[in-house]
Amino acid sequence: MSLDTDRASNEPPGEWTAAEAALLAKARDLTPIIRERAAQAERLRRLPAETQAVFRQAGLYRIHQPARYGGLEARYGLHTMLAAEVARACASSGWALSITAAHSWIFGMFPPEAQDEFWSPDPARTLASSFLAVQPSVTPQSGGIRLNGRWRFSSNVDHCDGIMLLAMLPGAGGPPRQTFAVLHREQYTIEDTWNVVGLAATGSNDVVVKDAWVPSHRLLDVMSTREGRTPGAQSNPHYIFALPLFASFSHSLIGPALGAAQGALDLIVESVRDGTTVANVKLAAQPTIQTRVAEAAAEIEAARALLQADRARINDMGRLHLLPDDETRVRYRLNVGYAAKLCVQAIERLLPIVGGRGLELADPFQRAWRDAHAVVQHIALTWDLQALNYGAVRLGGKAGDPRI
Repeated sequence: MSLDTDRASNEPPGEWTAAEAALLAKARDLTPIIRERAAQAERLRRLPAETQAVFRQAGLYRIHQPARYGGLEARYGLHTMLAAEVARACASSGWALSITAAHSWIFGMFPPEAQDEFWSPDPARTLASSFLAVQPSVTPQSGGIRLNGRWRFSSNVDHCDGIMLLAMLPGAGGPPRQTFAVLHREQYTIEDTWNVVGLAATGSNDVVVKDAWVPSHRLLDVMSTREGRTPGAQSNPHYIFALPLFASFSHSLIGPALGAAQGALDLIVESVRDGTTVANVKLAAQPTIQTRVAEAAAEIEAARALLQADRARINDMGRLHLLPDDETRVRYRLNVGYAAKLCVQAIERLLPIVGGRGLELADPFQRAWRDAHAVVQHIALTWDLQALNYGAVRLGGKAGDPRI
């Protein structure tokens, strides 16, 4: 039995519907061609147009889109596992897939007028995002806001039709409030700034906004997503649009790390199984190599199990219209952060096996190593922050991020 078949059979029985399982199989089938394009994608510093077209044609960006626009409204976390499958071949492709799919889920929380305006002309439209503003200017006006500034690290932005930006909206007699603002493609420019060592093909460029008018129906109070009381949760009755956004969002990021680690392990097993050293010593017979392979496999499966358990809890509570308590929320983030840590540990454990060959840019192992390290740099996966939040709440305090 192949490794691919083993992984498919190890998915918990009954977790996915037939339609969801078919999409996972489709993603698995795409990995050979994604692998062939991985080096090209890094040279382009964004996904090749052909990969983008395949993702769109397969409907992978629409898995968490509201059903009234033709979306699948899939079980939350399908995008995690789709990304993990694709990331075995190219973590950047998995990242772009998962993040872009997640944006349709978040946009489903917006007022229905904003969704109609964006999706009615073309329900296949996609959104990018940026939560990191540089010297933004937000001016409230009657019926909306006037927006200026630069936003950084907008993944897959070149291939998207609009963008969701995080901005601080001045409060009426109170403190500023974090607000999502959706802009259509003609309202911003993209600057090619993404030159990095990891996730290099995600095209996470800057966007520049000059005097953009954003009407009120394209704004969403971030704190409303904590309790599932968003306008979109009223118009889109499926439970995923009432999930606590920042407590569960890190599942949108972890798939590429899991896939990169699994892909790295696959590469090692394939190269070592029949390989020999220059002294004609059979590599697969070496106890140290056997041990490293075993430990890496255990770390990857432990990460997978952590994610699956929390994914089940998030969906089960959502279906019952139950909101998690504070400790459960920070535990979601803690477990995803630890899963990310396990994925990096697994690749680090395998690194000594590849030797000098693994340093060559043509070797896919080094790309998986770089990409996994890049994934865990995201603030929602950084282990120290997740541990601090959980430790504080477990000991009777408050999480450092009130949005969780």
